[in-house]
Amino acid sequence: MTPALAVLTFTALAWSPHVQADTESLSLEEAVDKALKETPQVAASVATLEAAEAAAPSAGRLPDPELVAAVDNLPVNTADRFSFTRDFMTMRRVGLMQSFPNHEKRRLQSERAEENITVAQAQLRKTRFEVARAAAEAWIAAAVAEESRARLRERKPETELQATATRAALASGRASAADALAAQSLVARLDERIAALDQEAEVRRAELARWVGYAADRSLAPIPTEHKLGHPPESLLAAVPQHAPLAPLIAQLDAARTDVALARADKRPDWSAELSYQDRDSEFSDMVSLEFRVGLPFFAAHRQNPVIAEKLAMVRAQEAERDAEIRMHTAEVRAVLAEWRGGRERLERYTMELLPLASDRSHAAVTSYGAGRGDLRAAIDALSEEIDTQLEYVELEGAVARAWTFLYFLHDSGASP
Repeated sequence: MTPALAVLTFTALAWSPHVQADTESLSLEEAVDKALKETPQVAASVATLEAAEAAAPSAGRLPDPELVAAVDNLPVNTADRFSFTRDFMTMRRVGLMQSFPNHEKRRLQSERAEENITVAQAQLRKTRFEVARAAAEAWIAAAVAEESRARLRERKPETELQATATRAALASGRASAADALAAQSLVARLDERIAALDQEAEVRRAELARWVGYAADRSLAPIPTEHKLGHPPESLLAAVPQHAPLAPLIAQLDAARTDVALARADKRPDWSAELSYQDRDSEFSDMVSLEFRVGLPFFAAHRQNPVIAEKLAMVRAQEAERDAEIRMHTAEVRAVLAEWRGGRERLERYTMELLPLASDRSHAAVTSYGAGRGDLRAAIDALSEEIDTQLEYVELEGAVARAWTFLYFLHDSGASP
């Protein structure tokens, strides 16, 4: 295995210590690992790399020699026409011809073949990054939908109890019909949100199955939000051109520059040599000939120069595209870093303040209403706010996990951990 391919196995090496031993729940790490091992996209990129490696040894070699068989000076009129023996100048010729492209062209052809391998390796890195990221996002989306549904189901008994208590209060004259309808409406809305999340979870499971197959039917592990990057975040910004999403573009630019050198090498003459044996009638001596041919690129202004100009223009276009991609990717990395850092701080605020406050307010409002000292509308609003806060927390968990996976894969798809 080449060093480049060893680098590309980062996930199996980097994630294996973290893979859950529990076979019942599917963790984010295990989902990514299965996707990288099983998806056709990775297999296709590996096959492309193997094809480039298989073709490389033939690059820069001399062309195959050519067998020459001919008849020279065959008469076509007079009494000797079409006779192979009566005219002393008629010869049956057999020989070998070998072309010799200029050395610089052959060297560049070998270099170009190596760059094809580099491009294929870069594309494999990018494919693995994209597959890992897509599988991670599919897992996170499914986990967010299911955790959101679970939290709503936890709230359902409390809302149903509130609706039951309101109906009892209506029967005893302590509540109005509007109060009873409001409480029942809260239960109905909660049921609708649960049903929507049932649908969302099913859709997300189907998307996850695209990457992990039947493993998508397993229960999902908790959403990871406490993972560390394992490297300074600033190192990501310092190494943007080395990131997997940009790797094919950088490699293709190097190959394009070699194409320019190859086009320029066409202005140098190629040459060929032919050694032949001429057989004549027994009355005459057989002969041996050695012939050299040299290409004369006299008309470079109309032949080689336009090709060179085209290749140079392609290099400029790819350089501009590289610069644009680096700017865009740098901005994306900065944005995701801000989302990851800020999201972790917000999660702590939710855990320490917002979730306990929403729960306490809801409990106090419901207790106060049950004791006849509070307003039903306040109790319903408090219950609704607690539900919304729970869902916001789960969505934020998903956002932090997505940001972490993006930043993690950027680093560890480009270097060994």
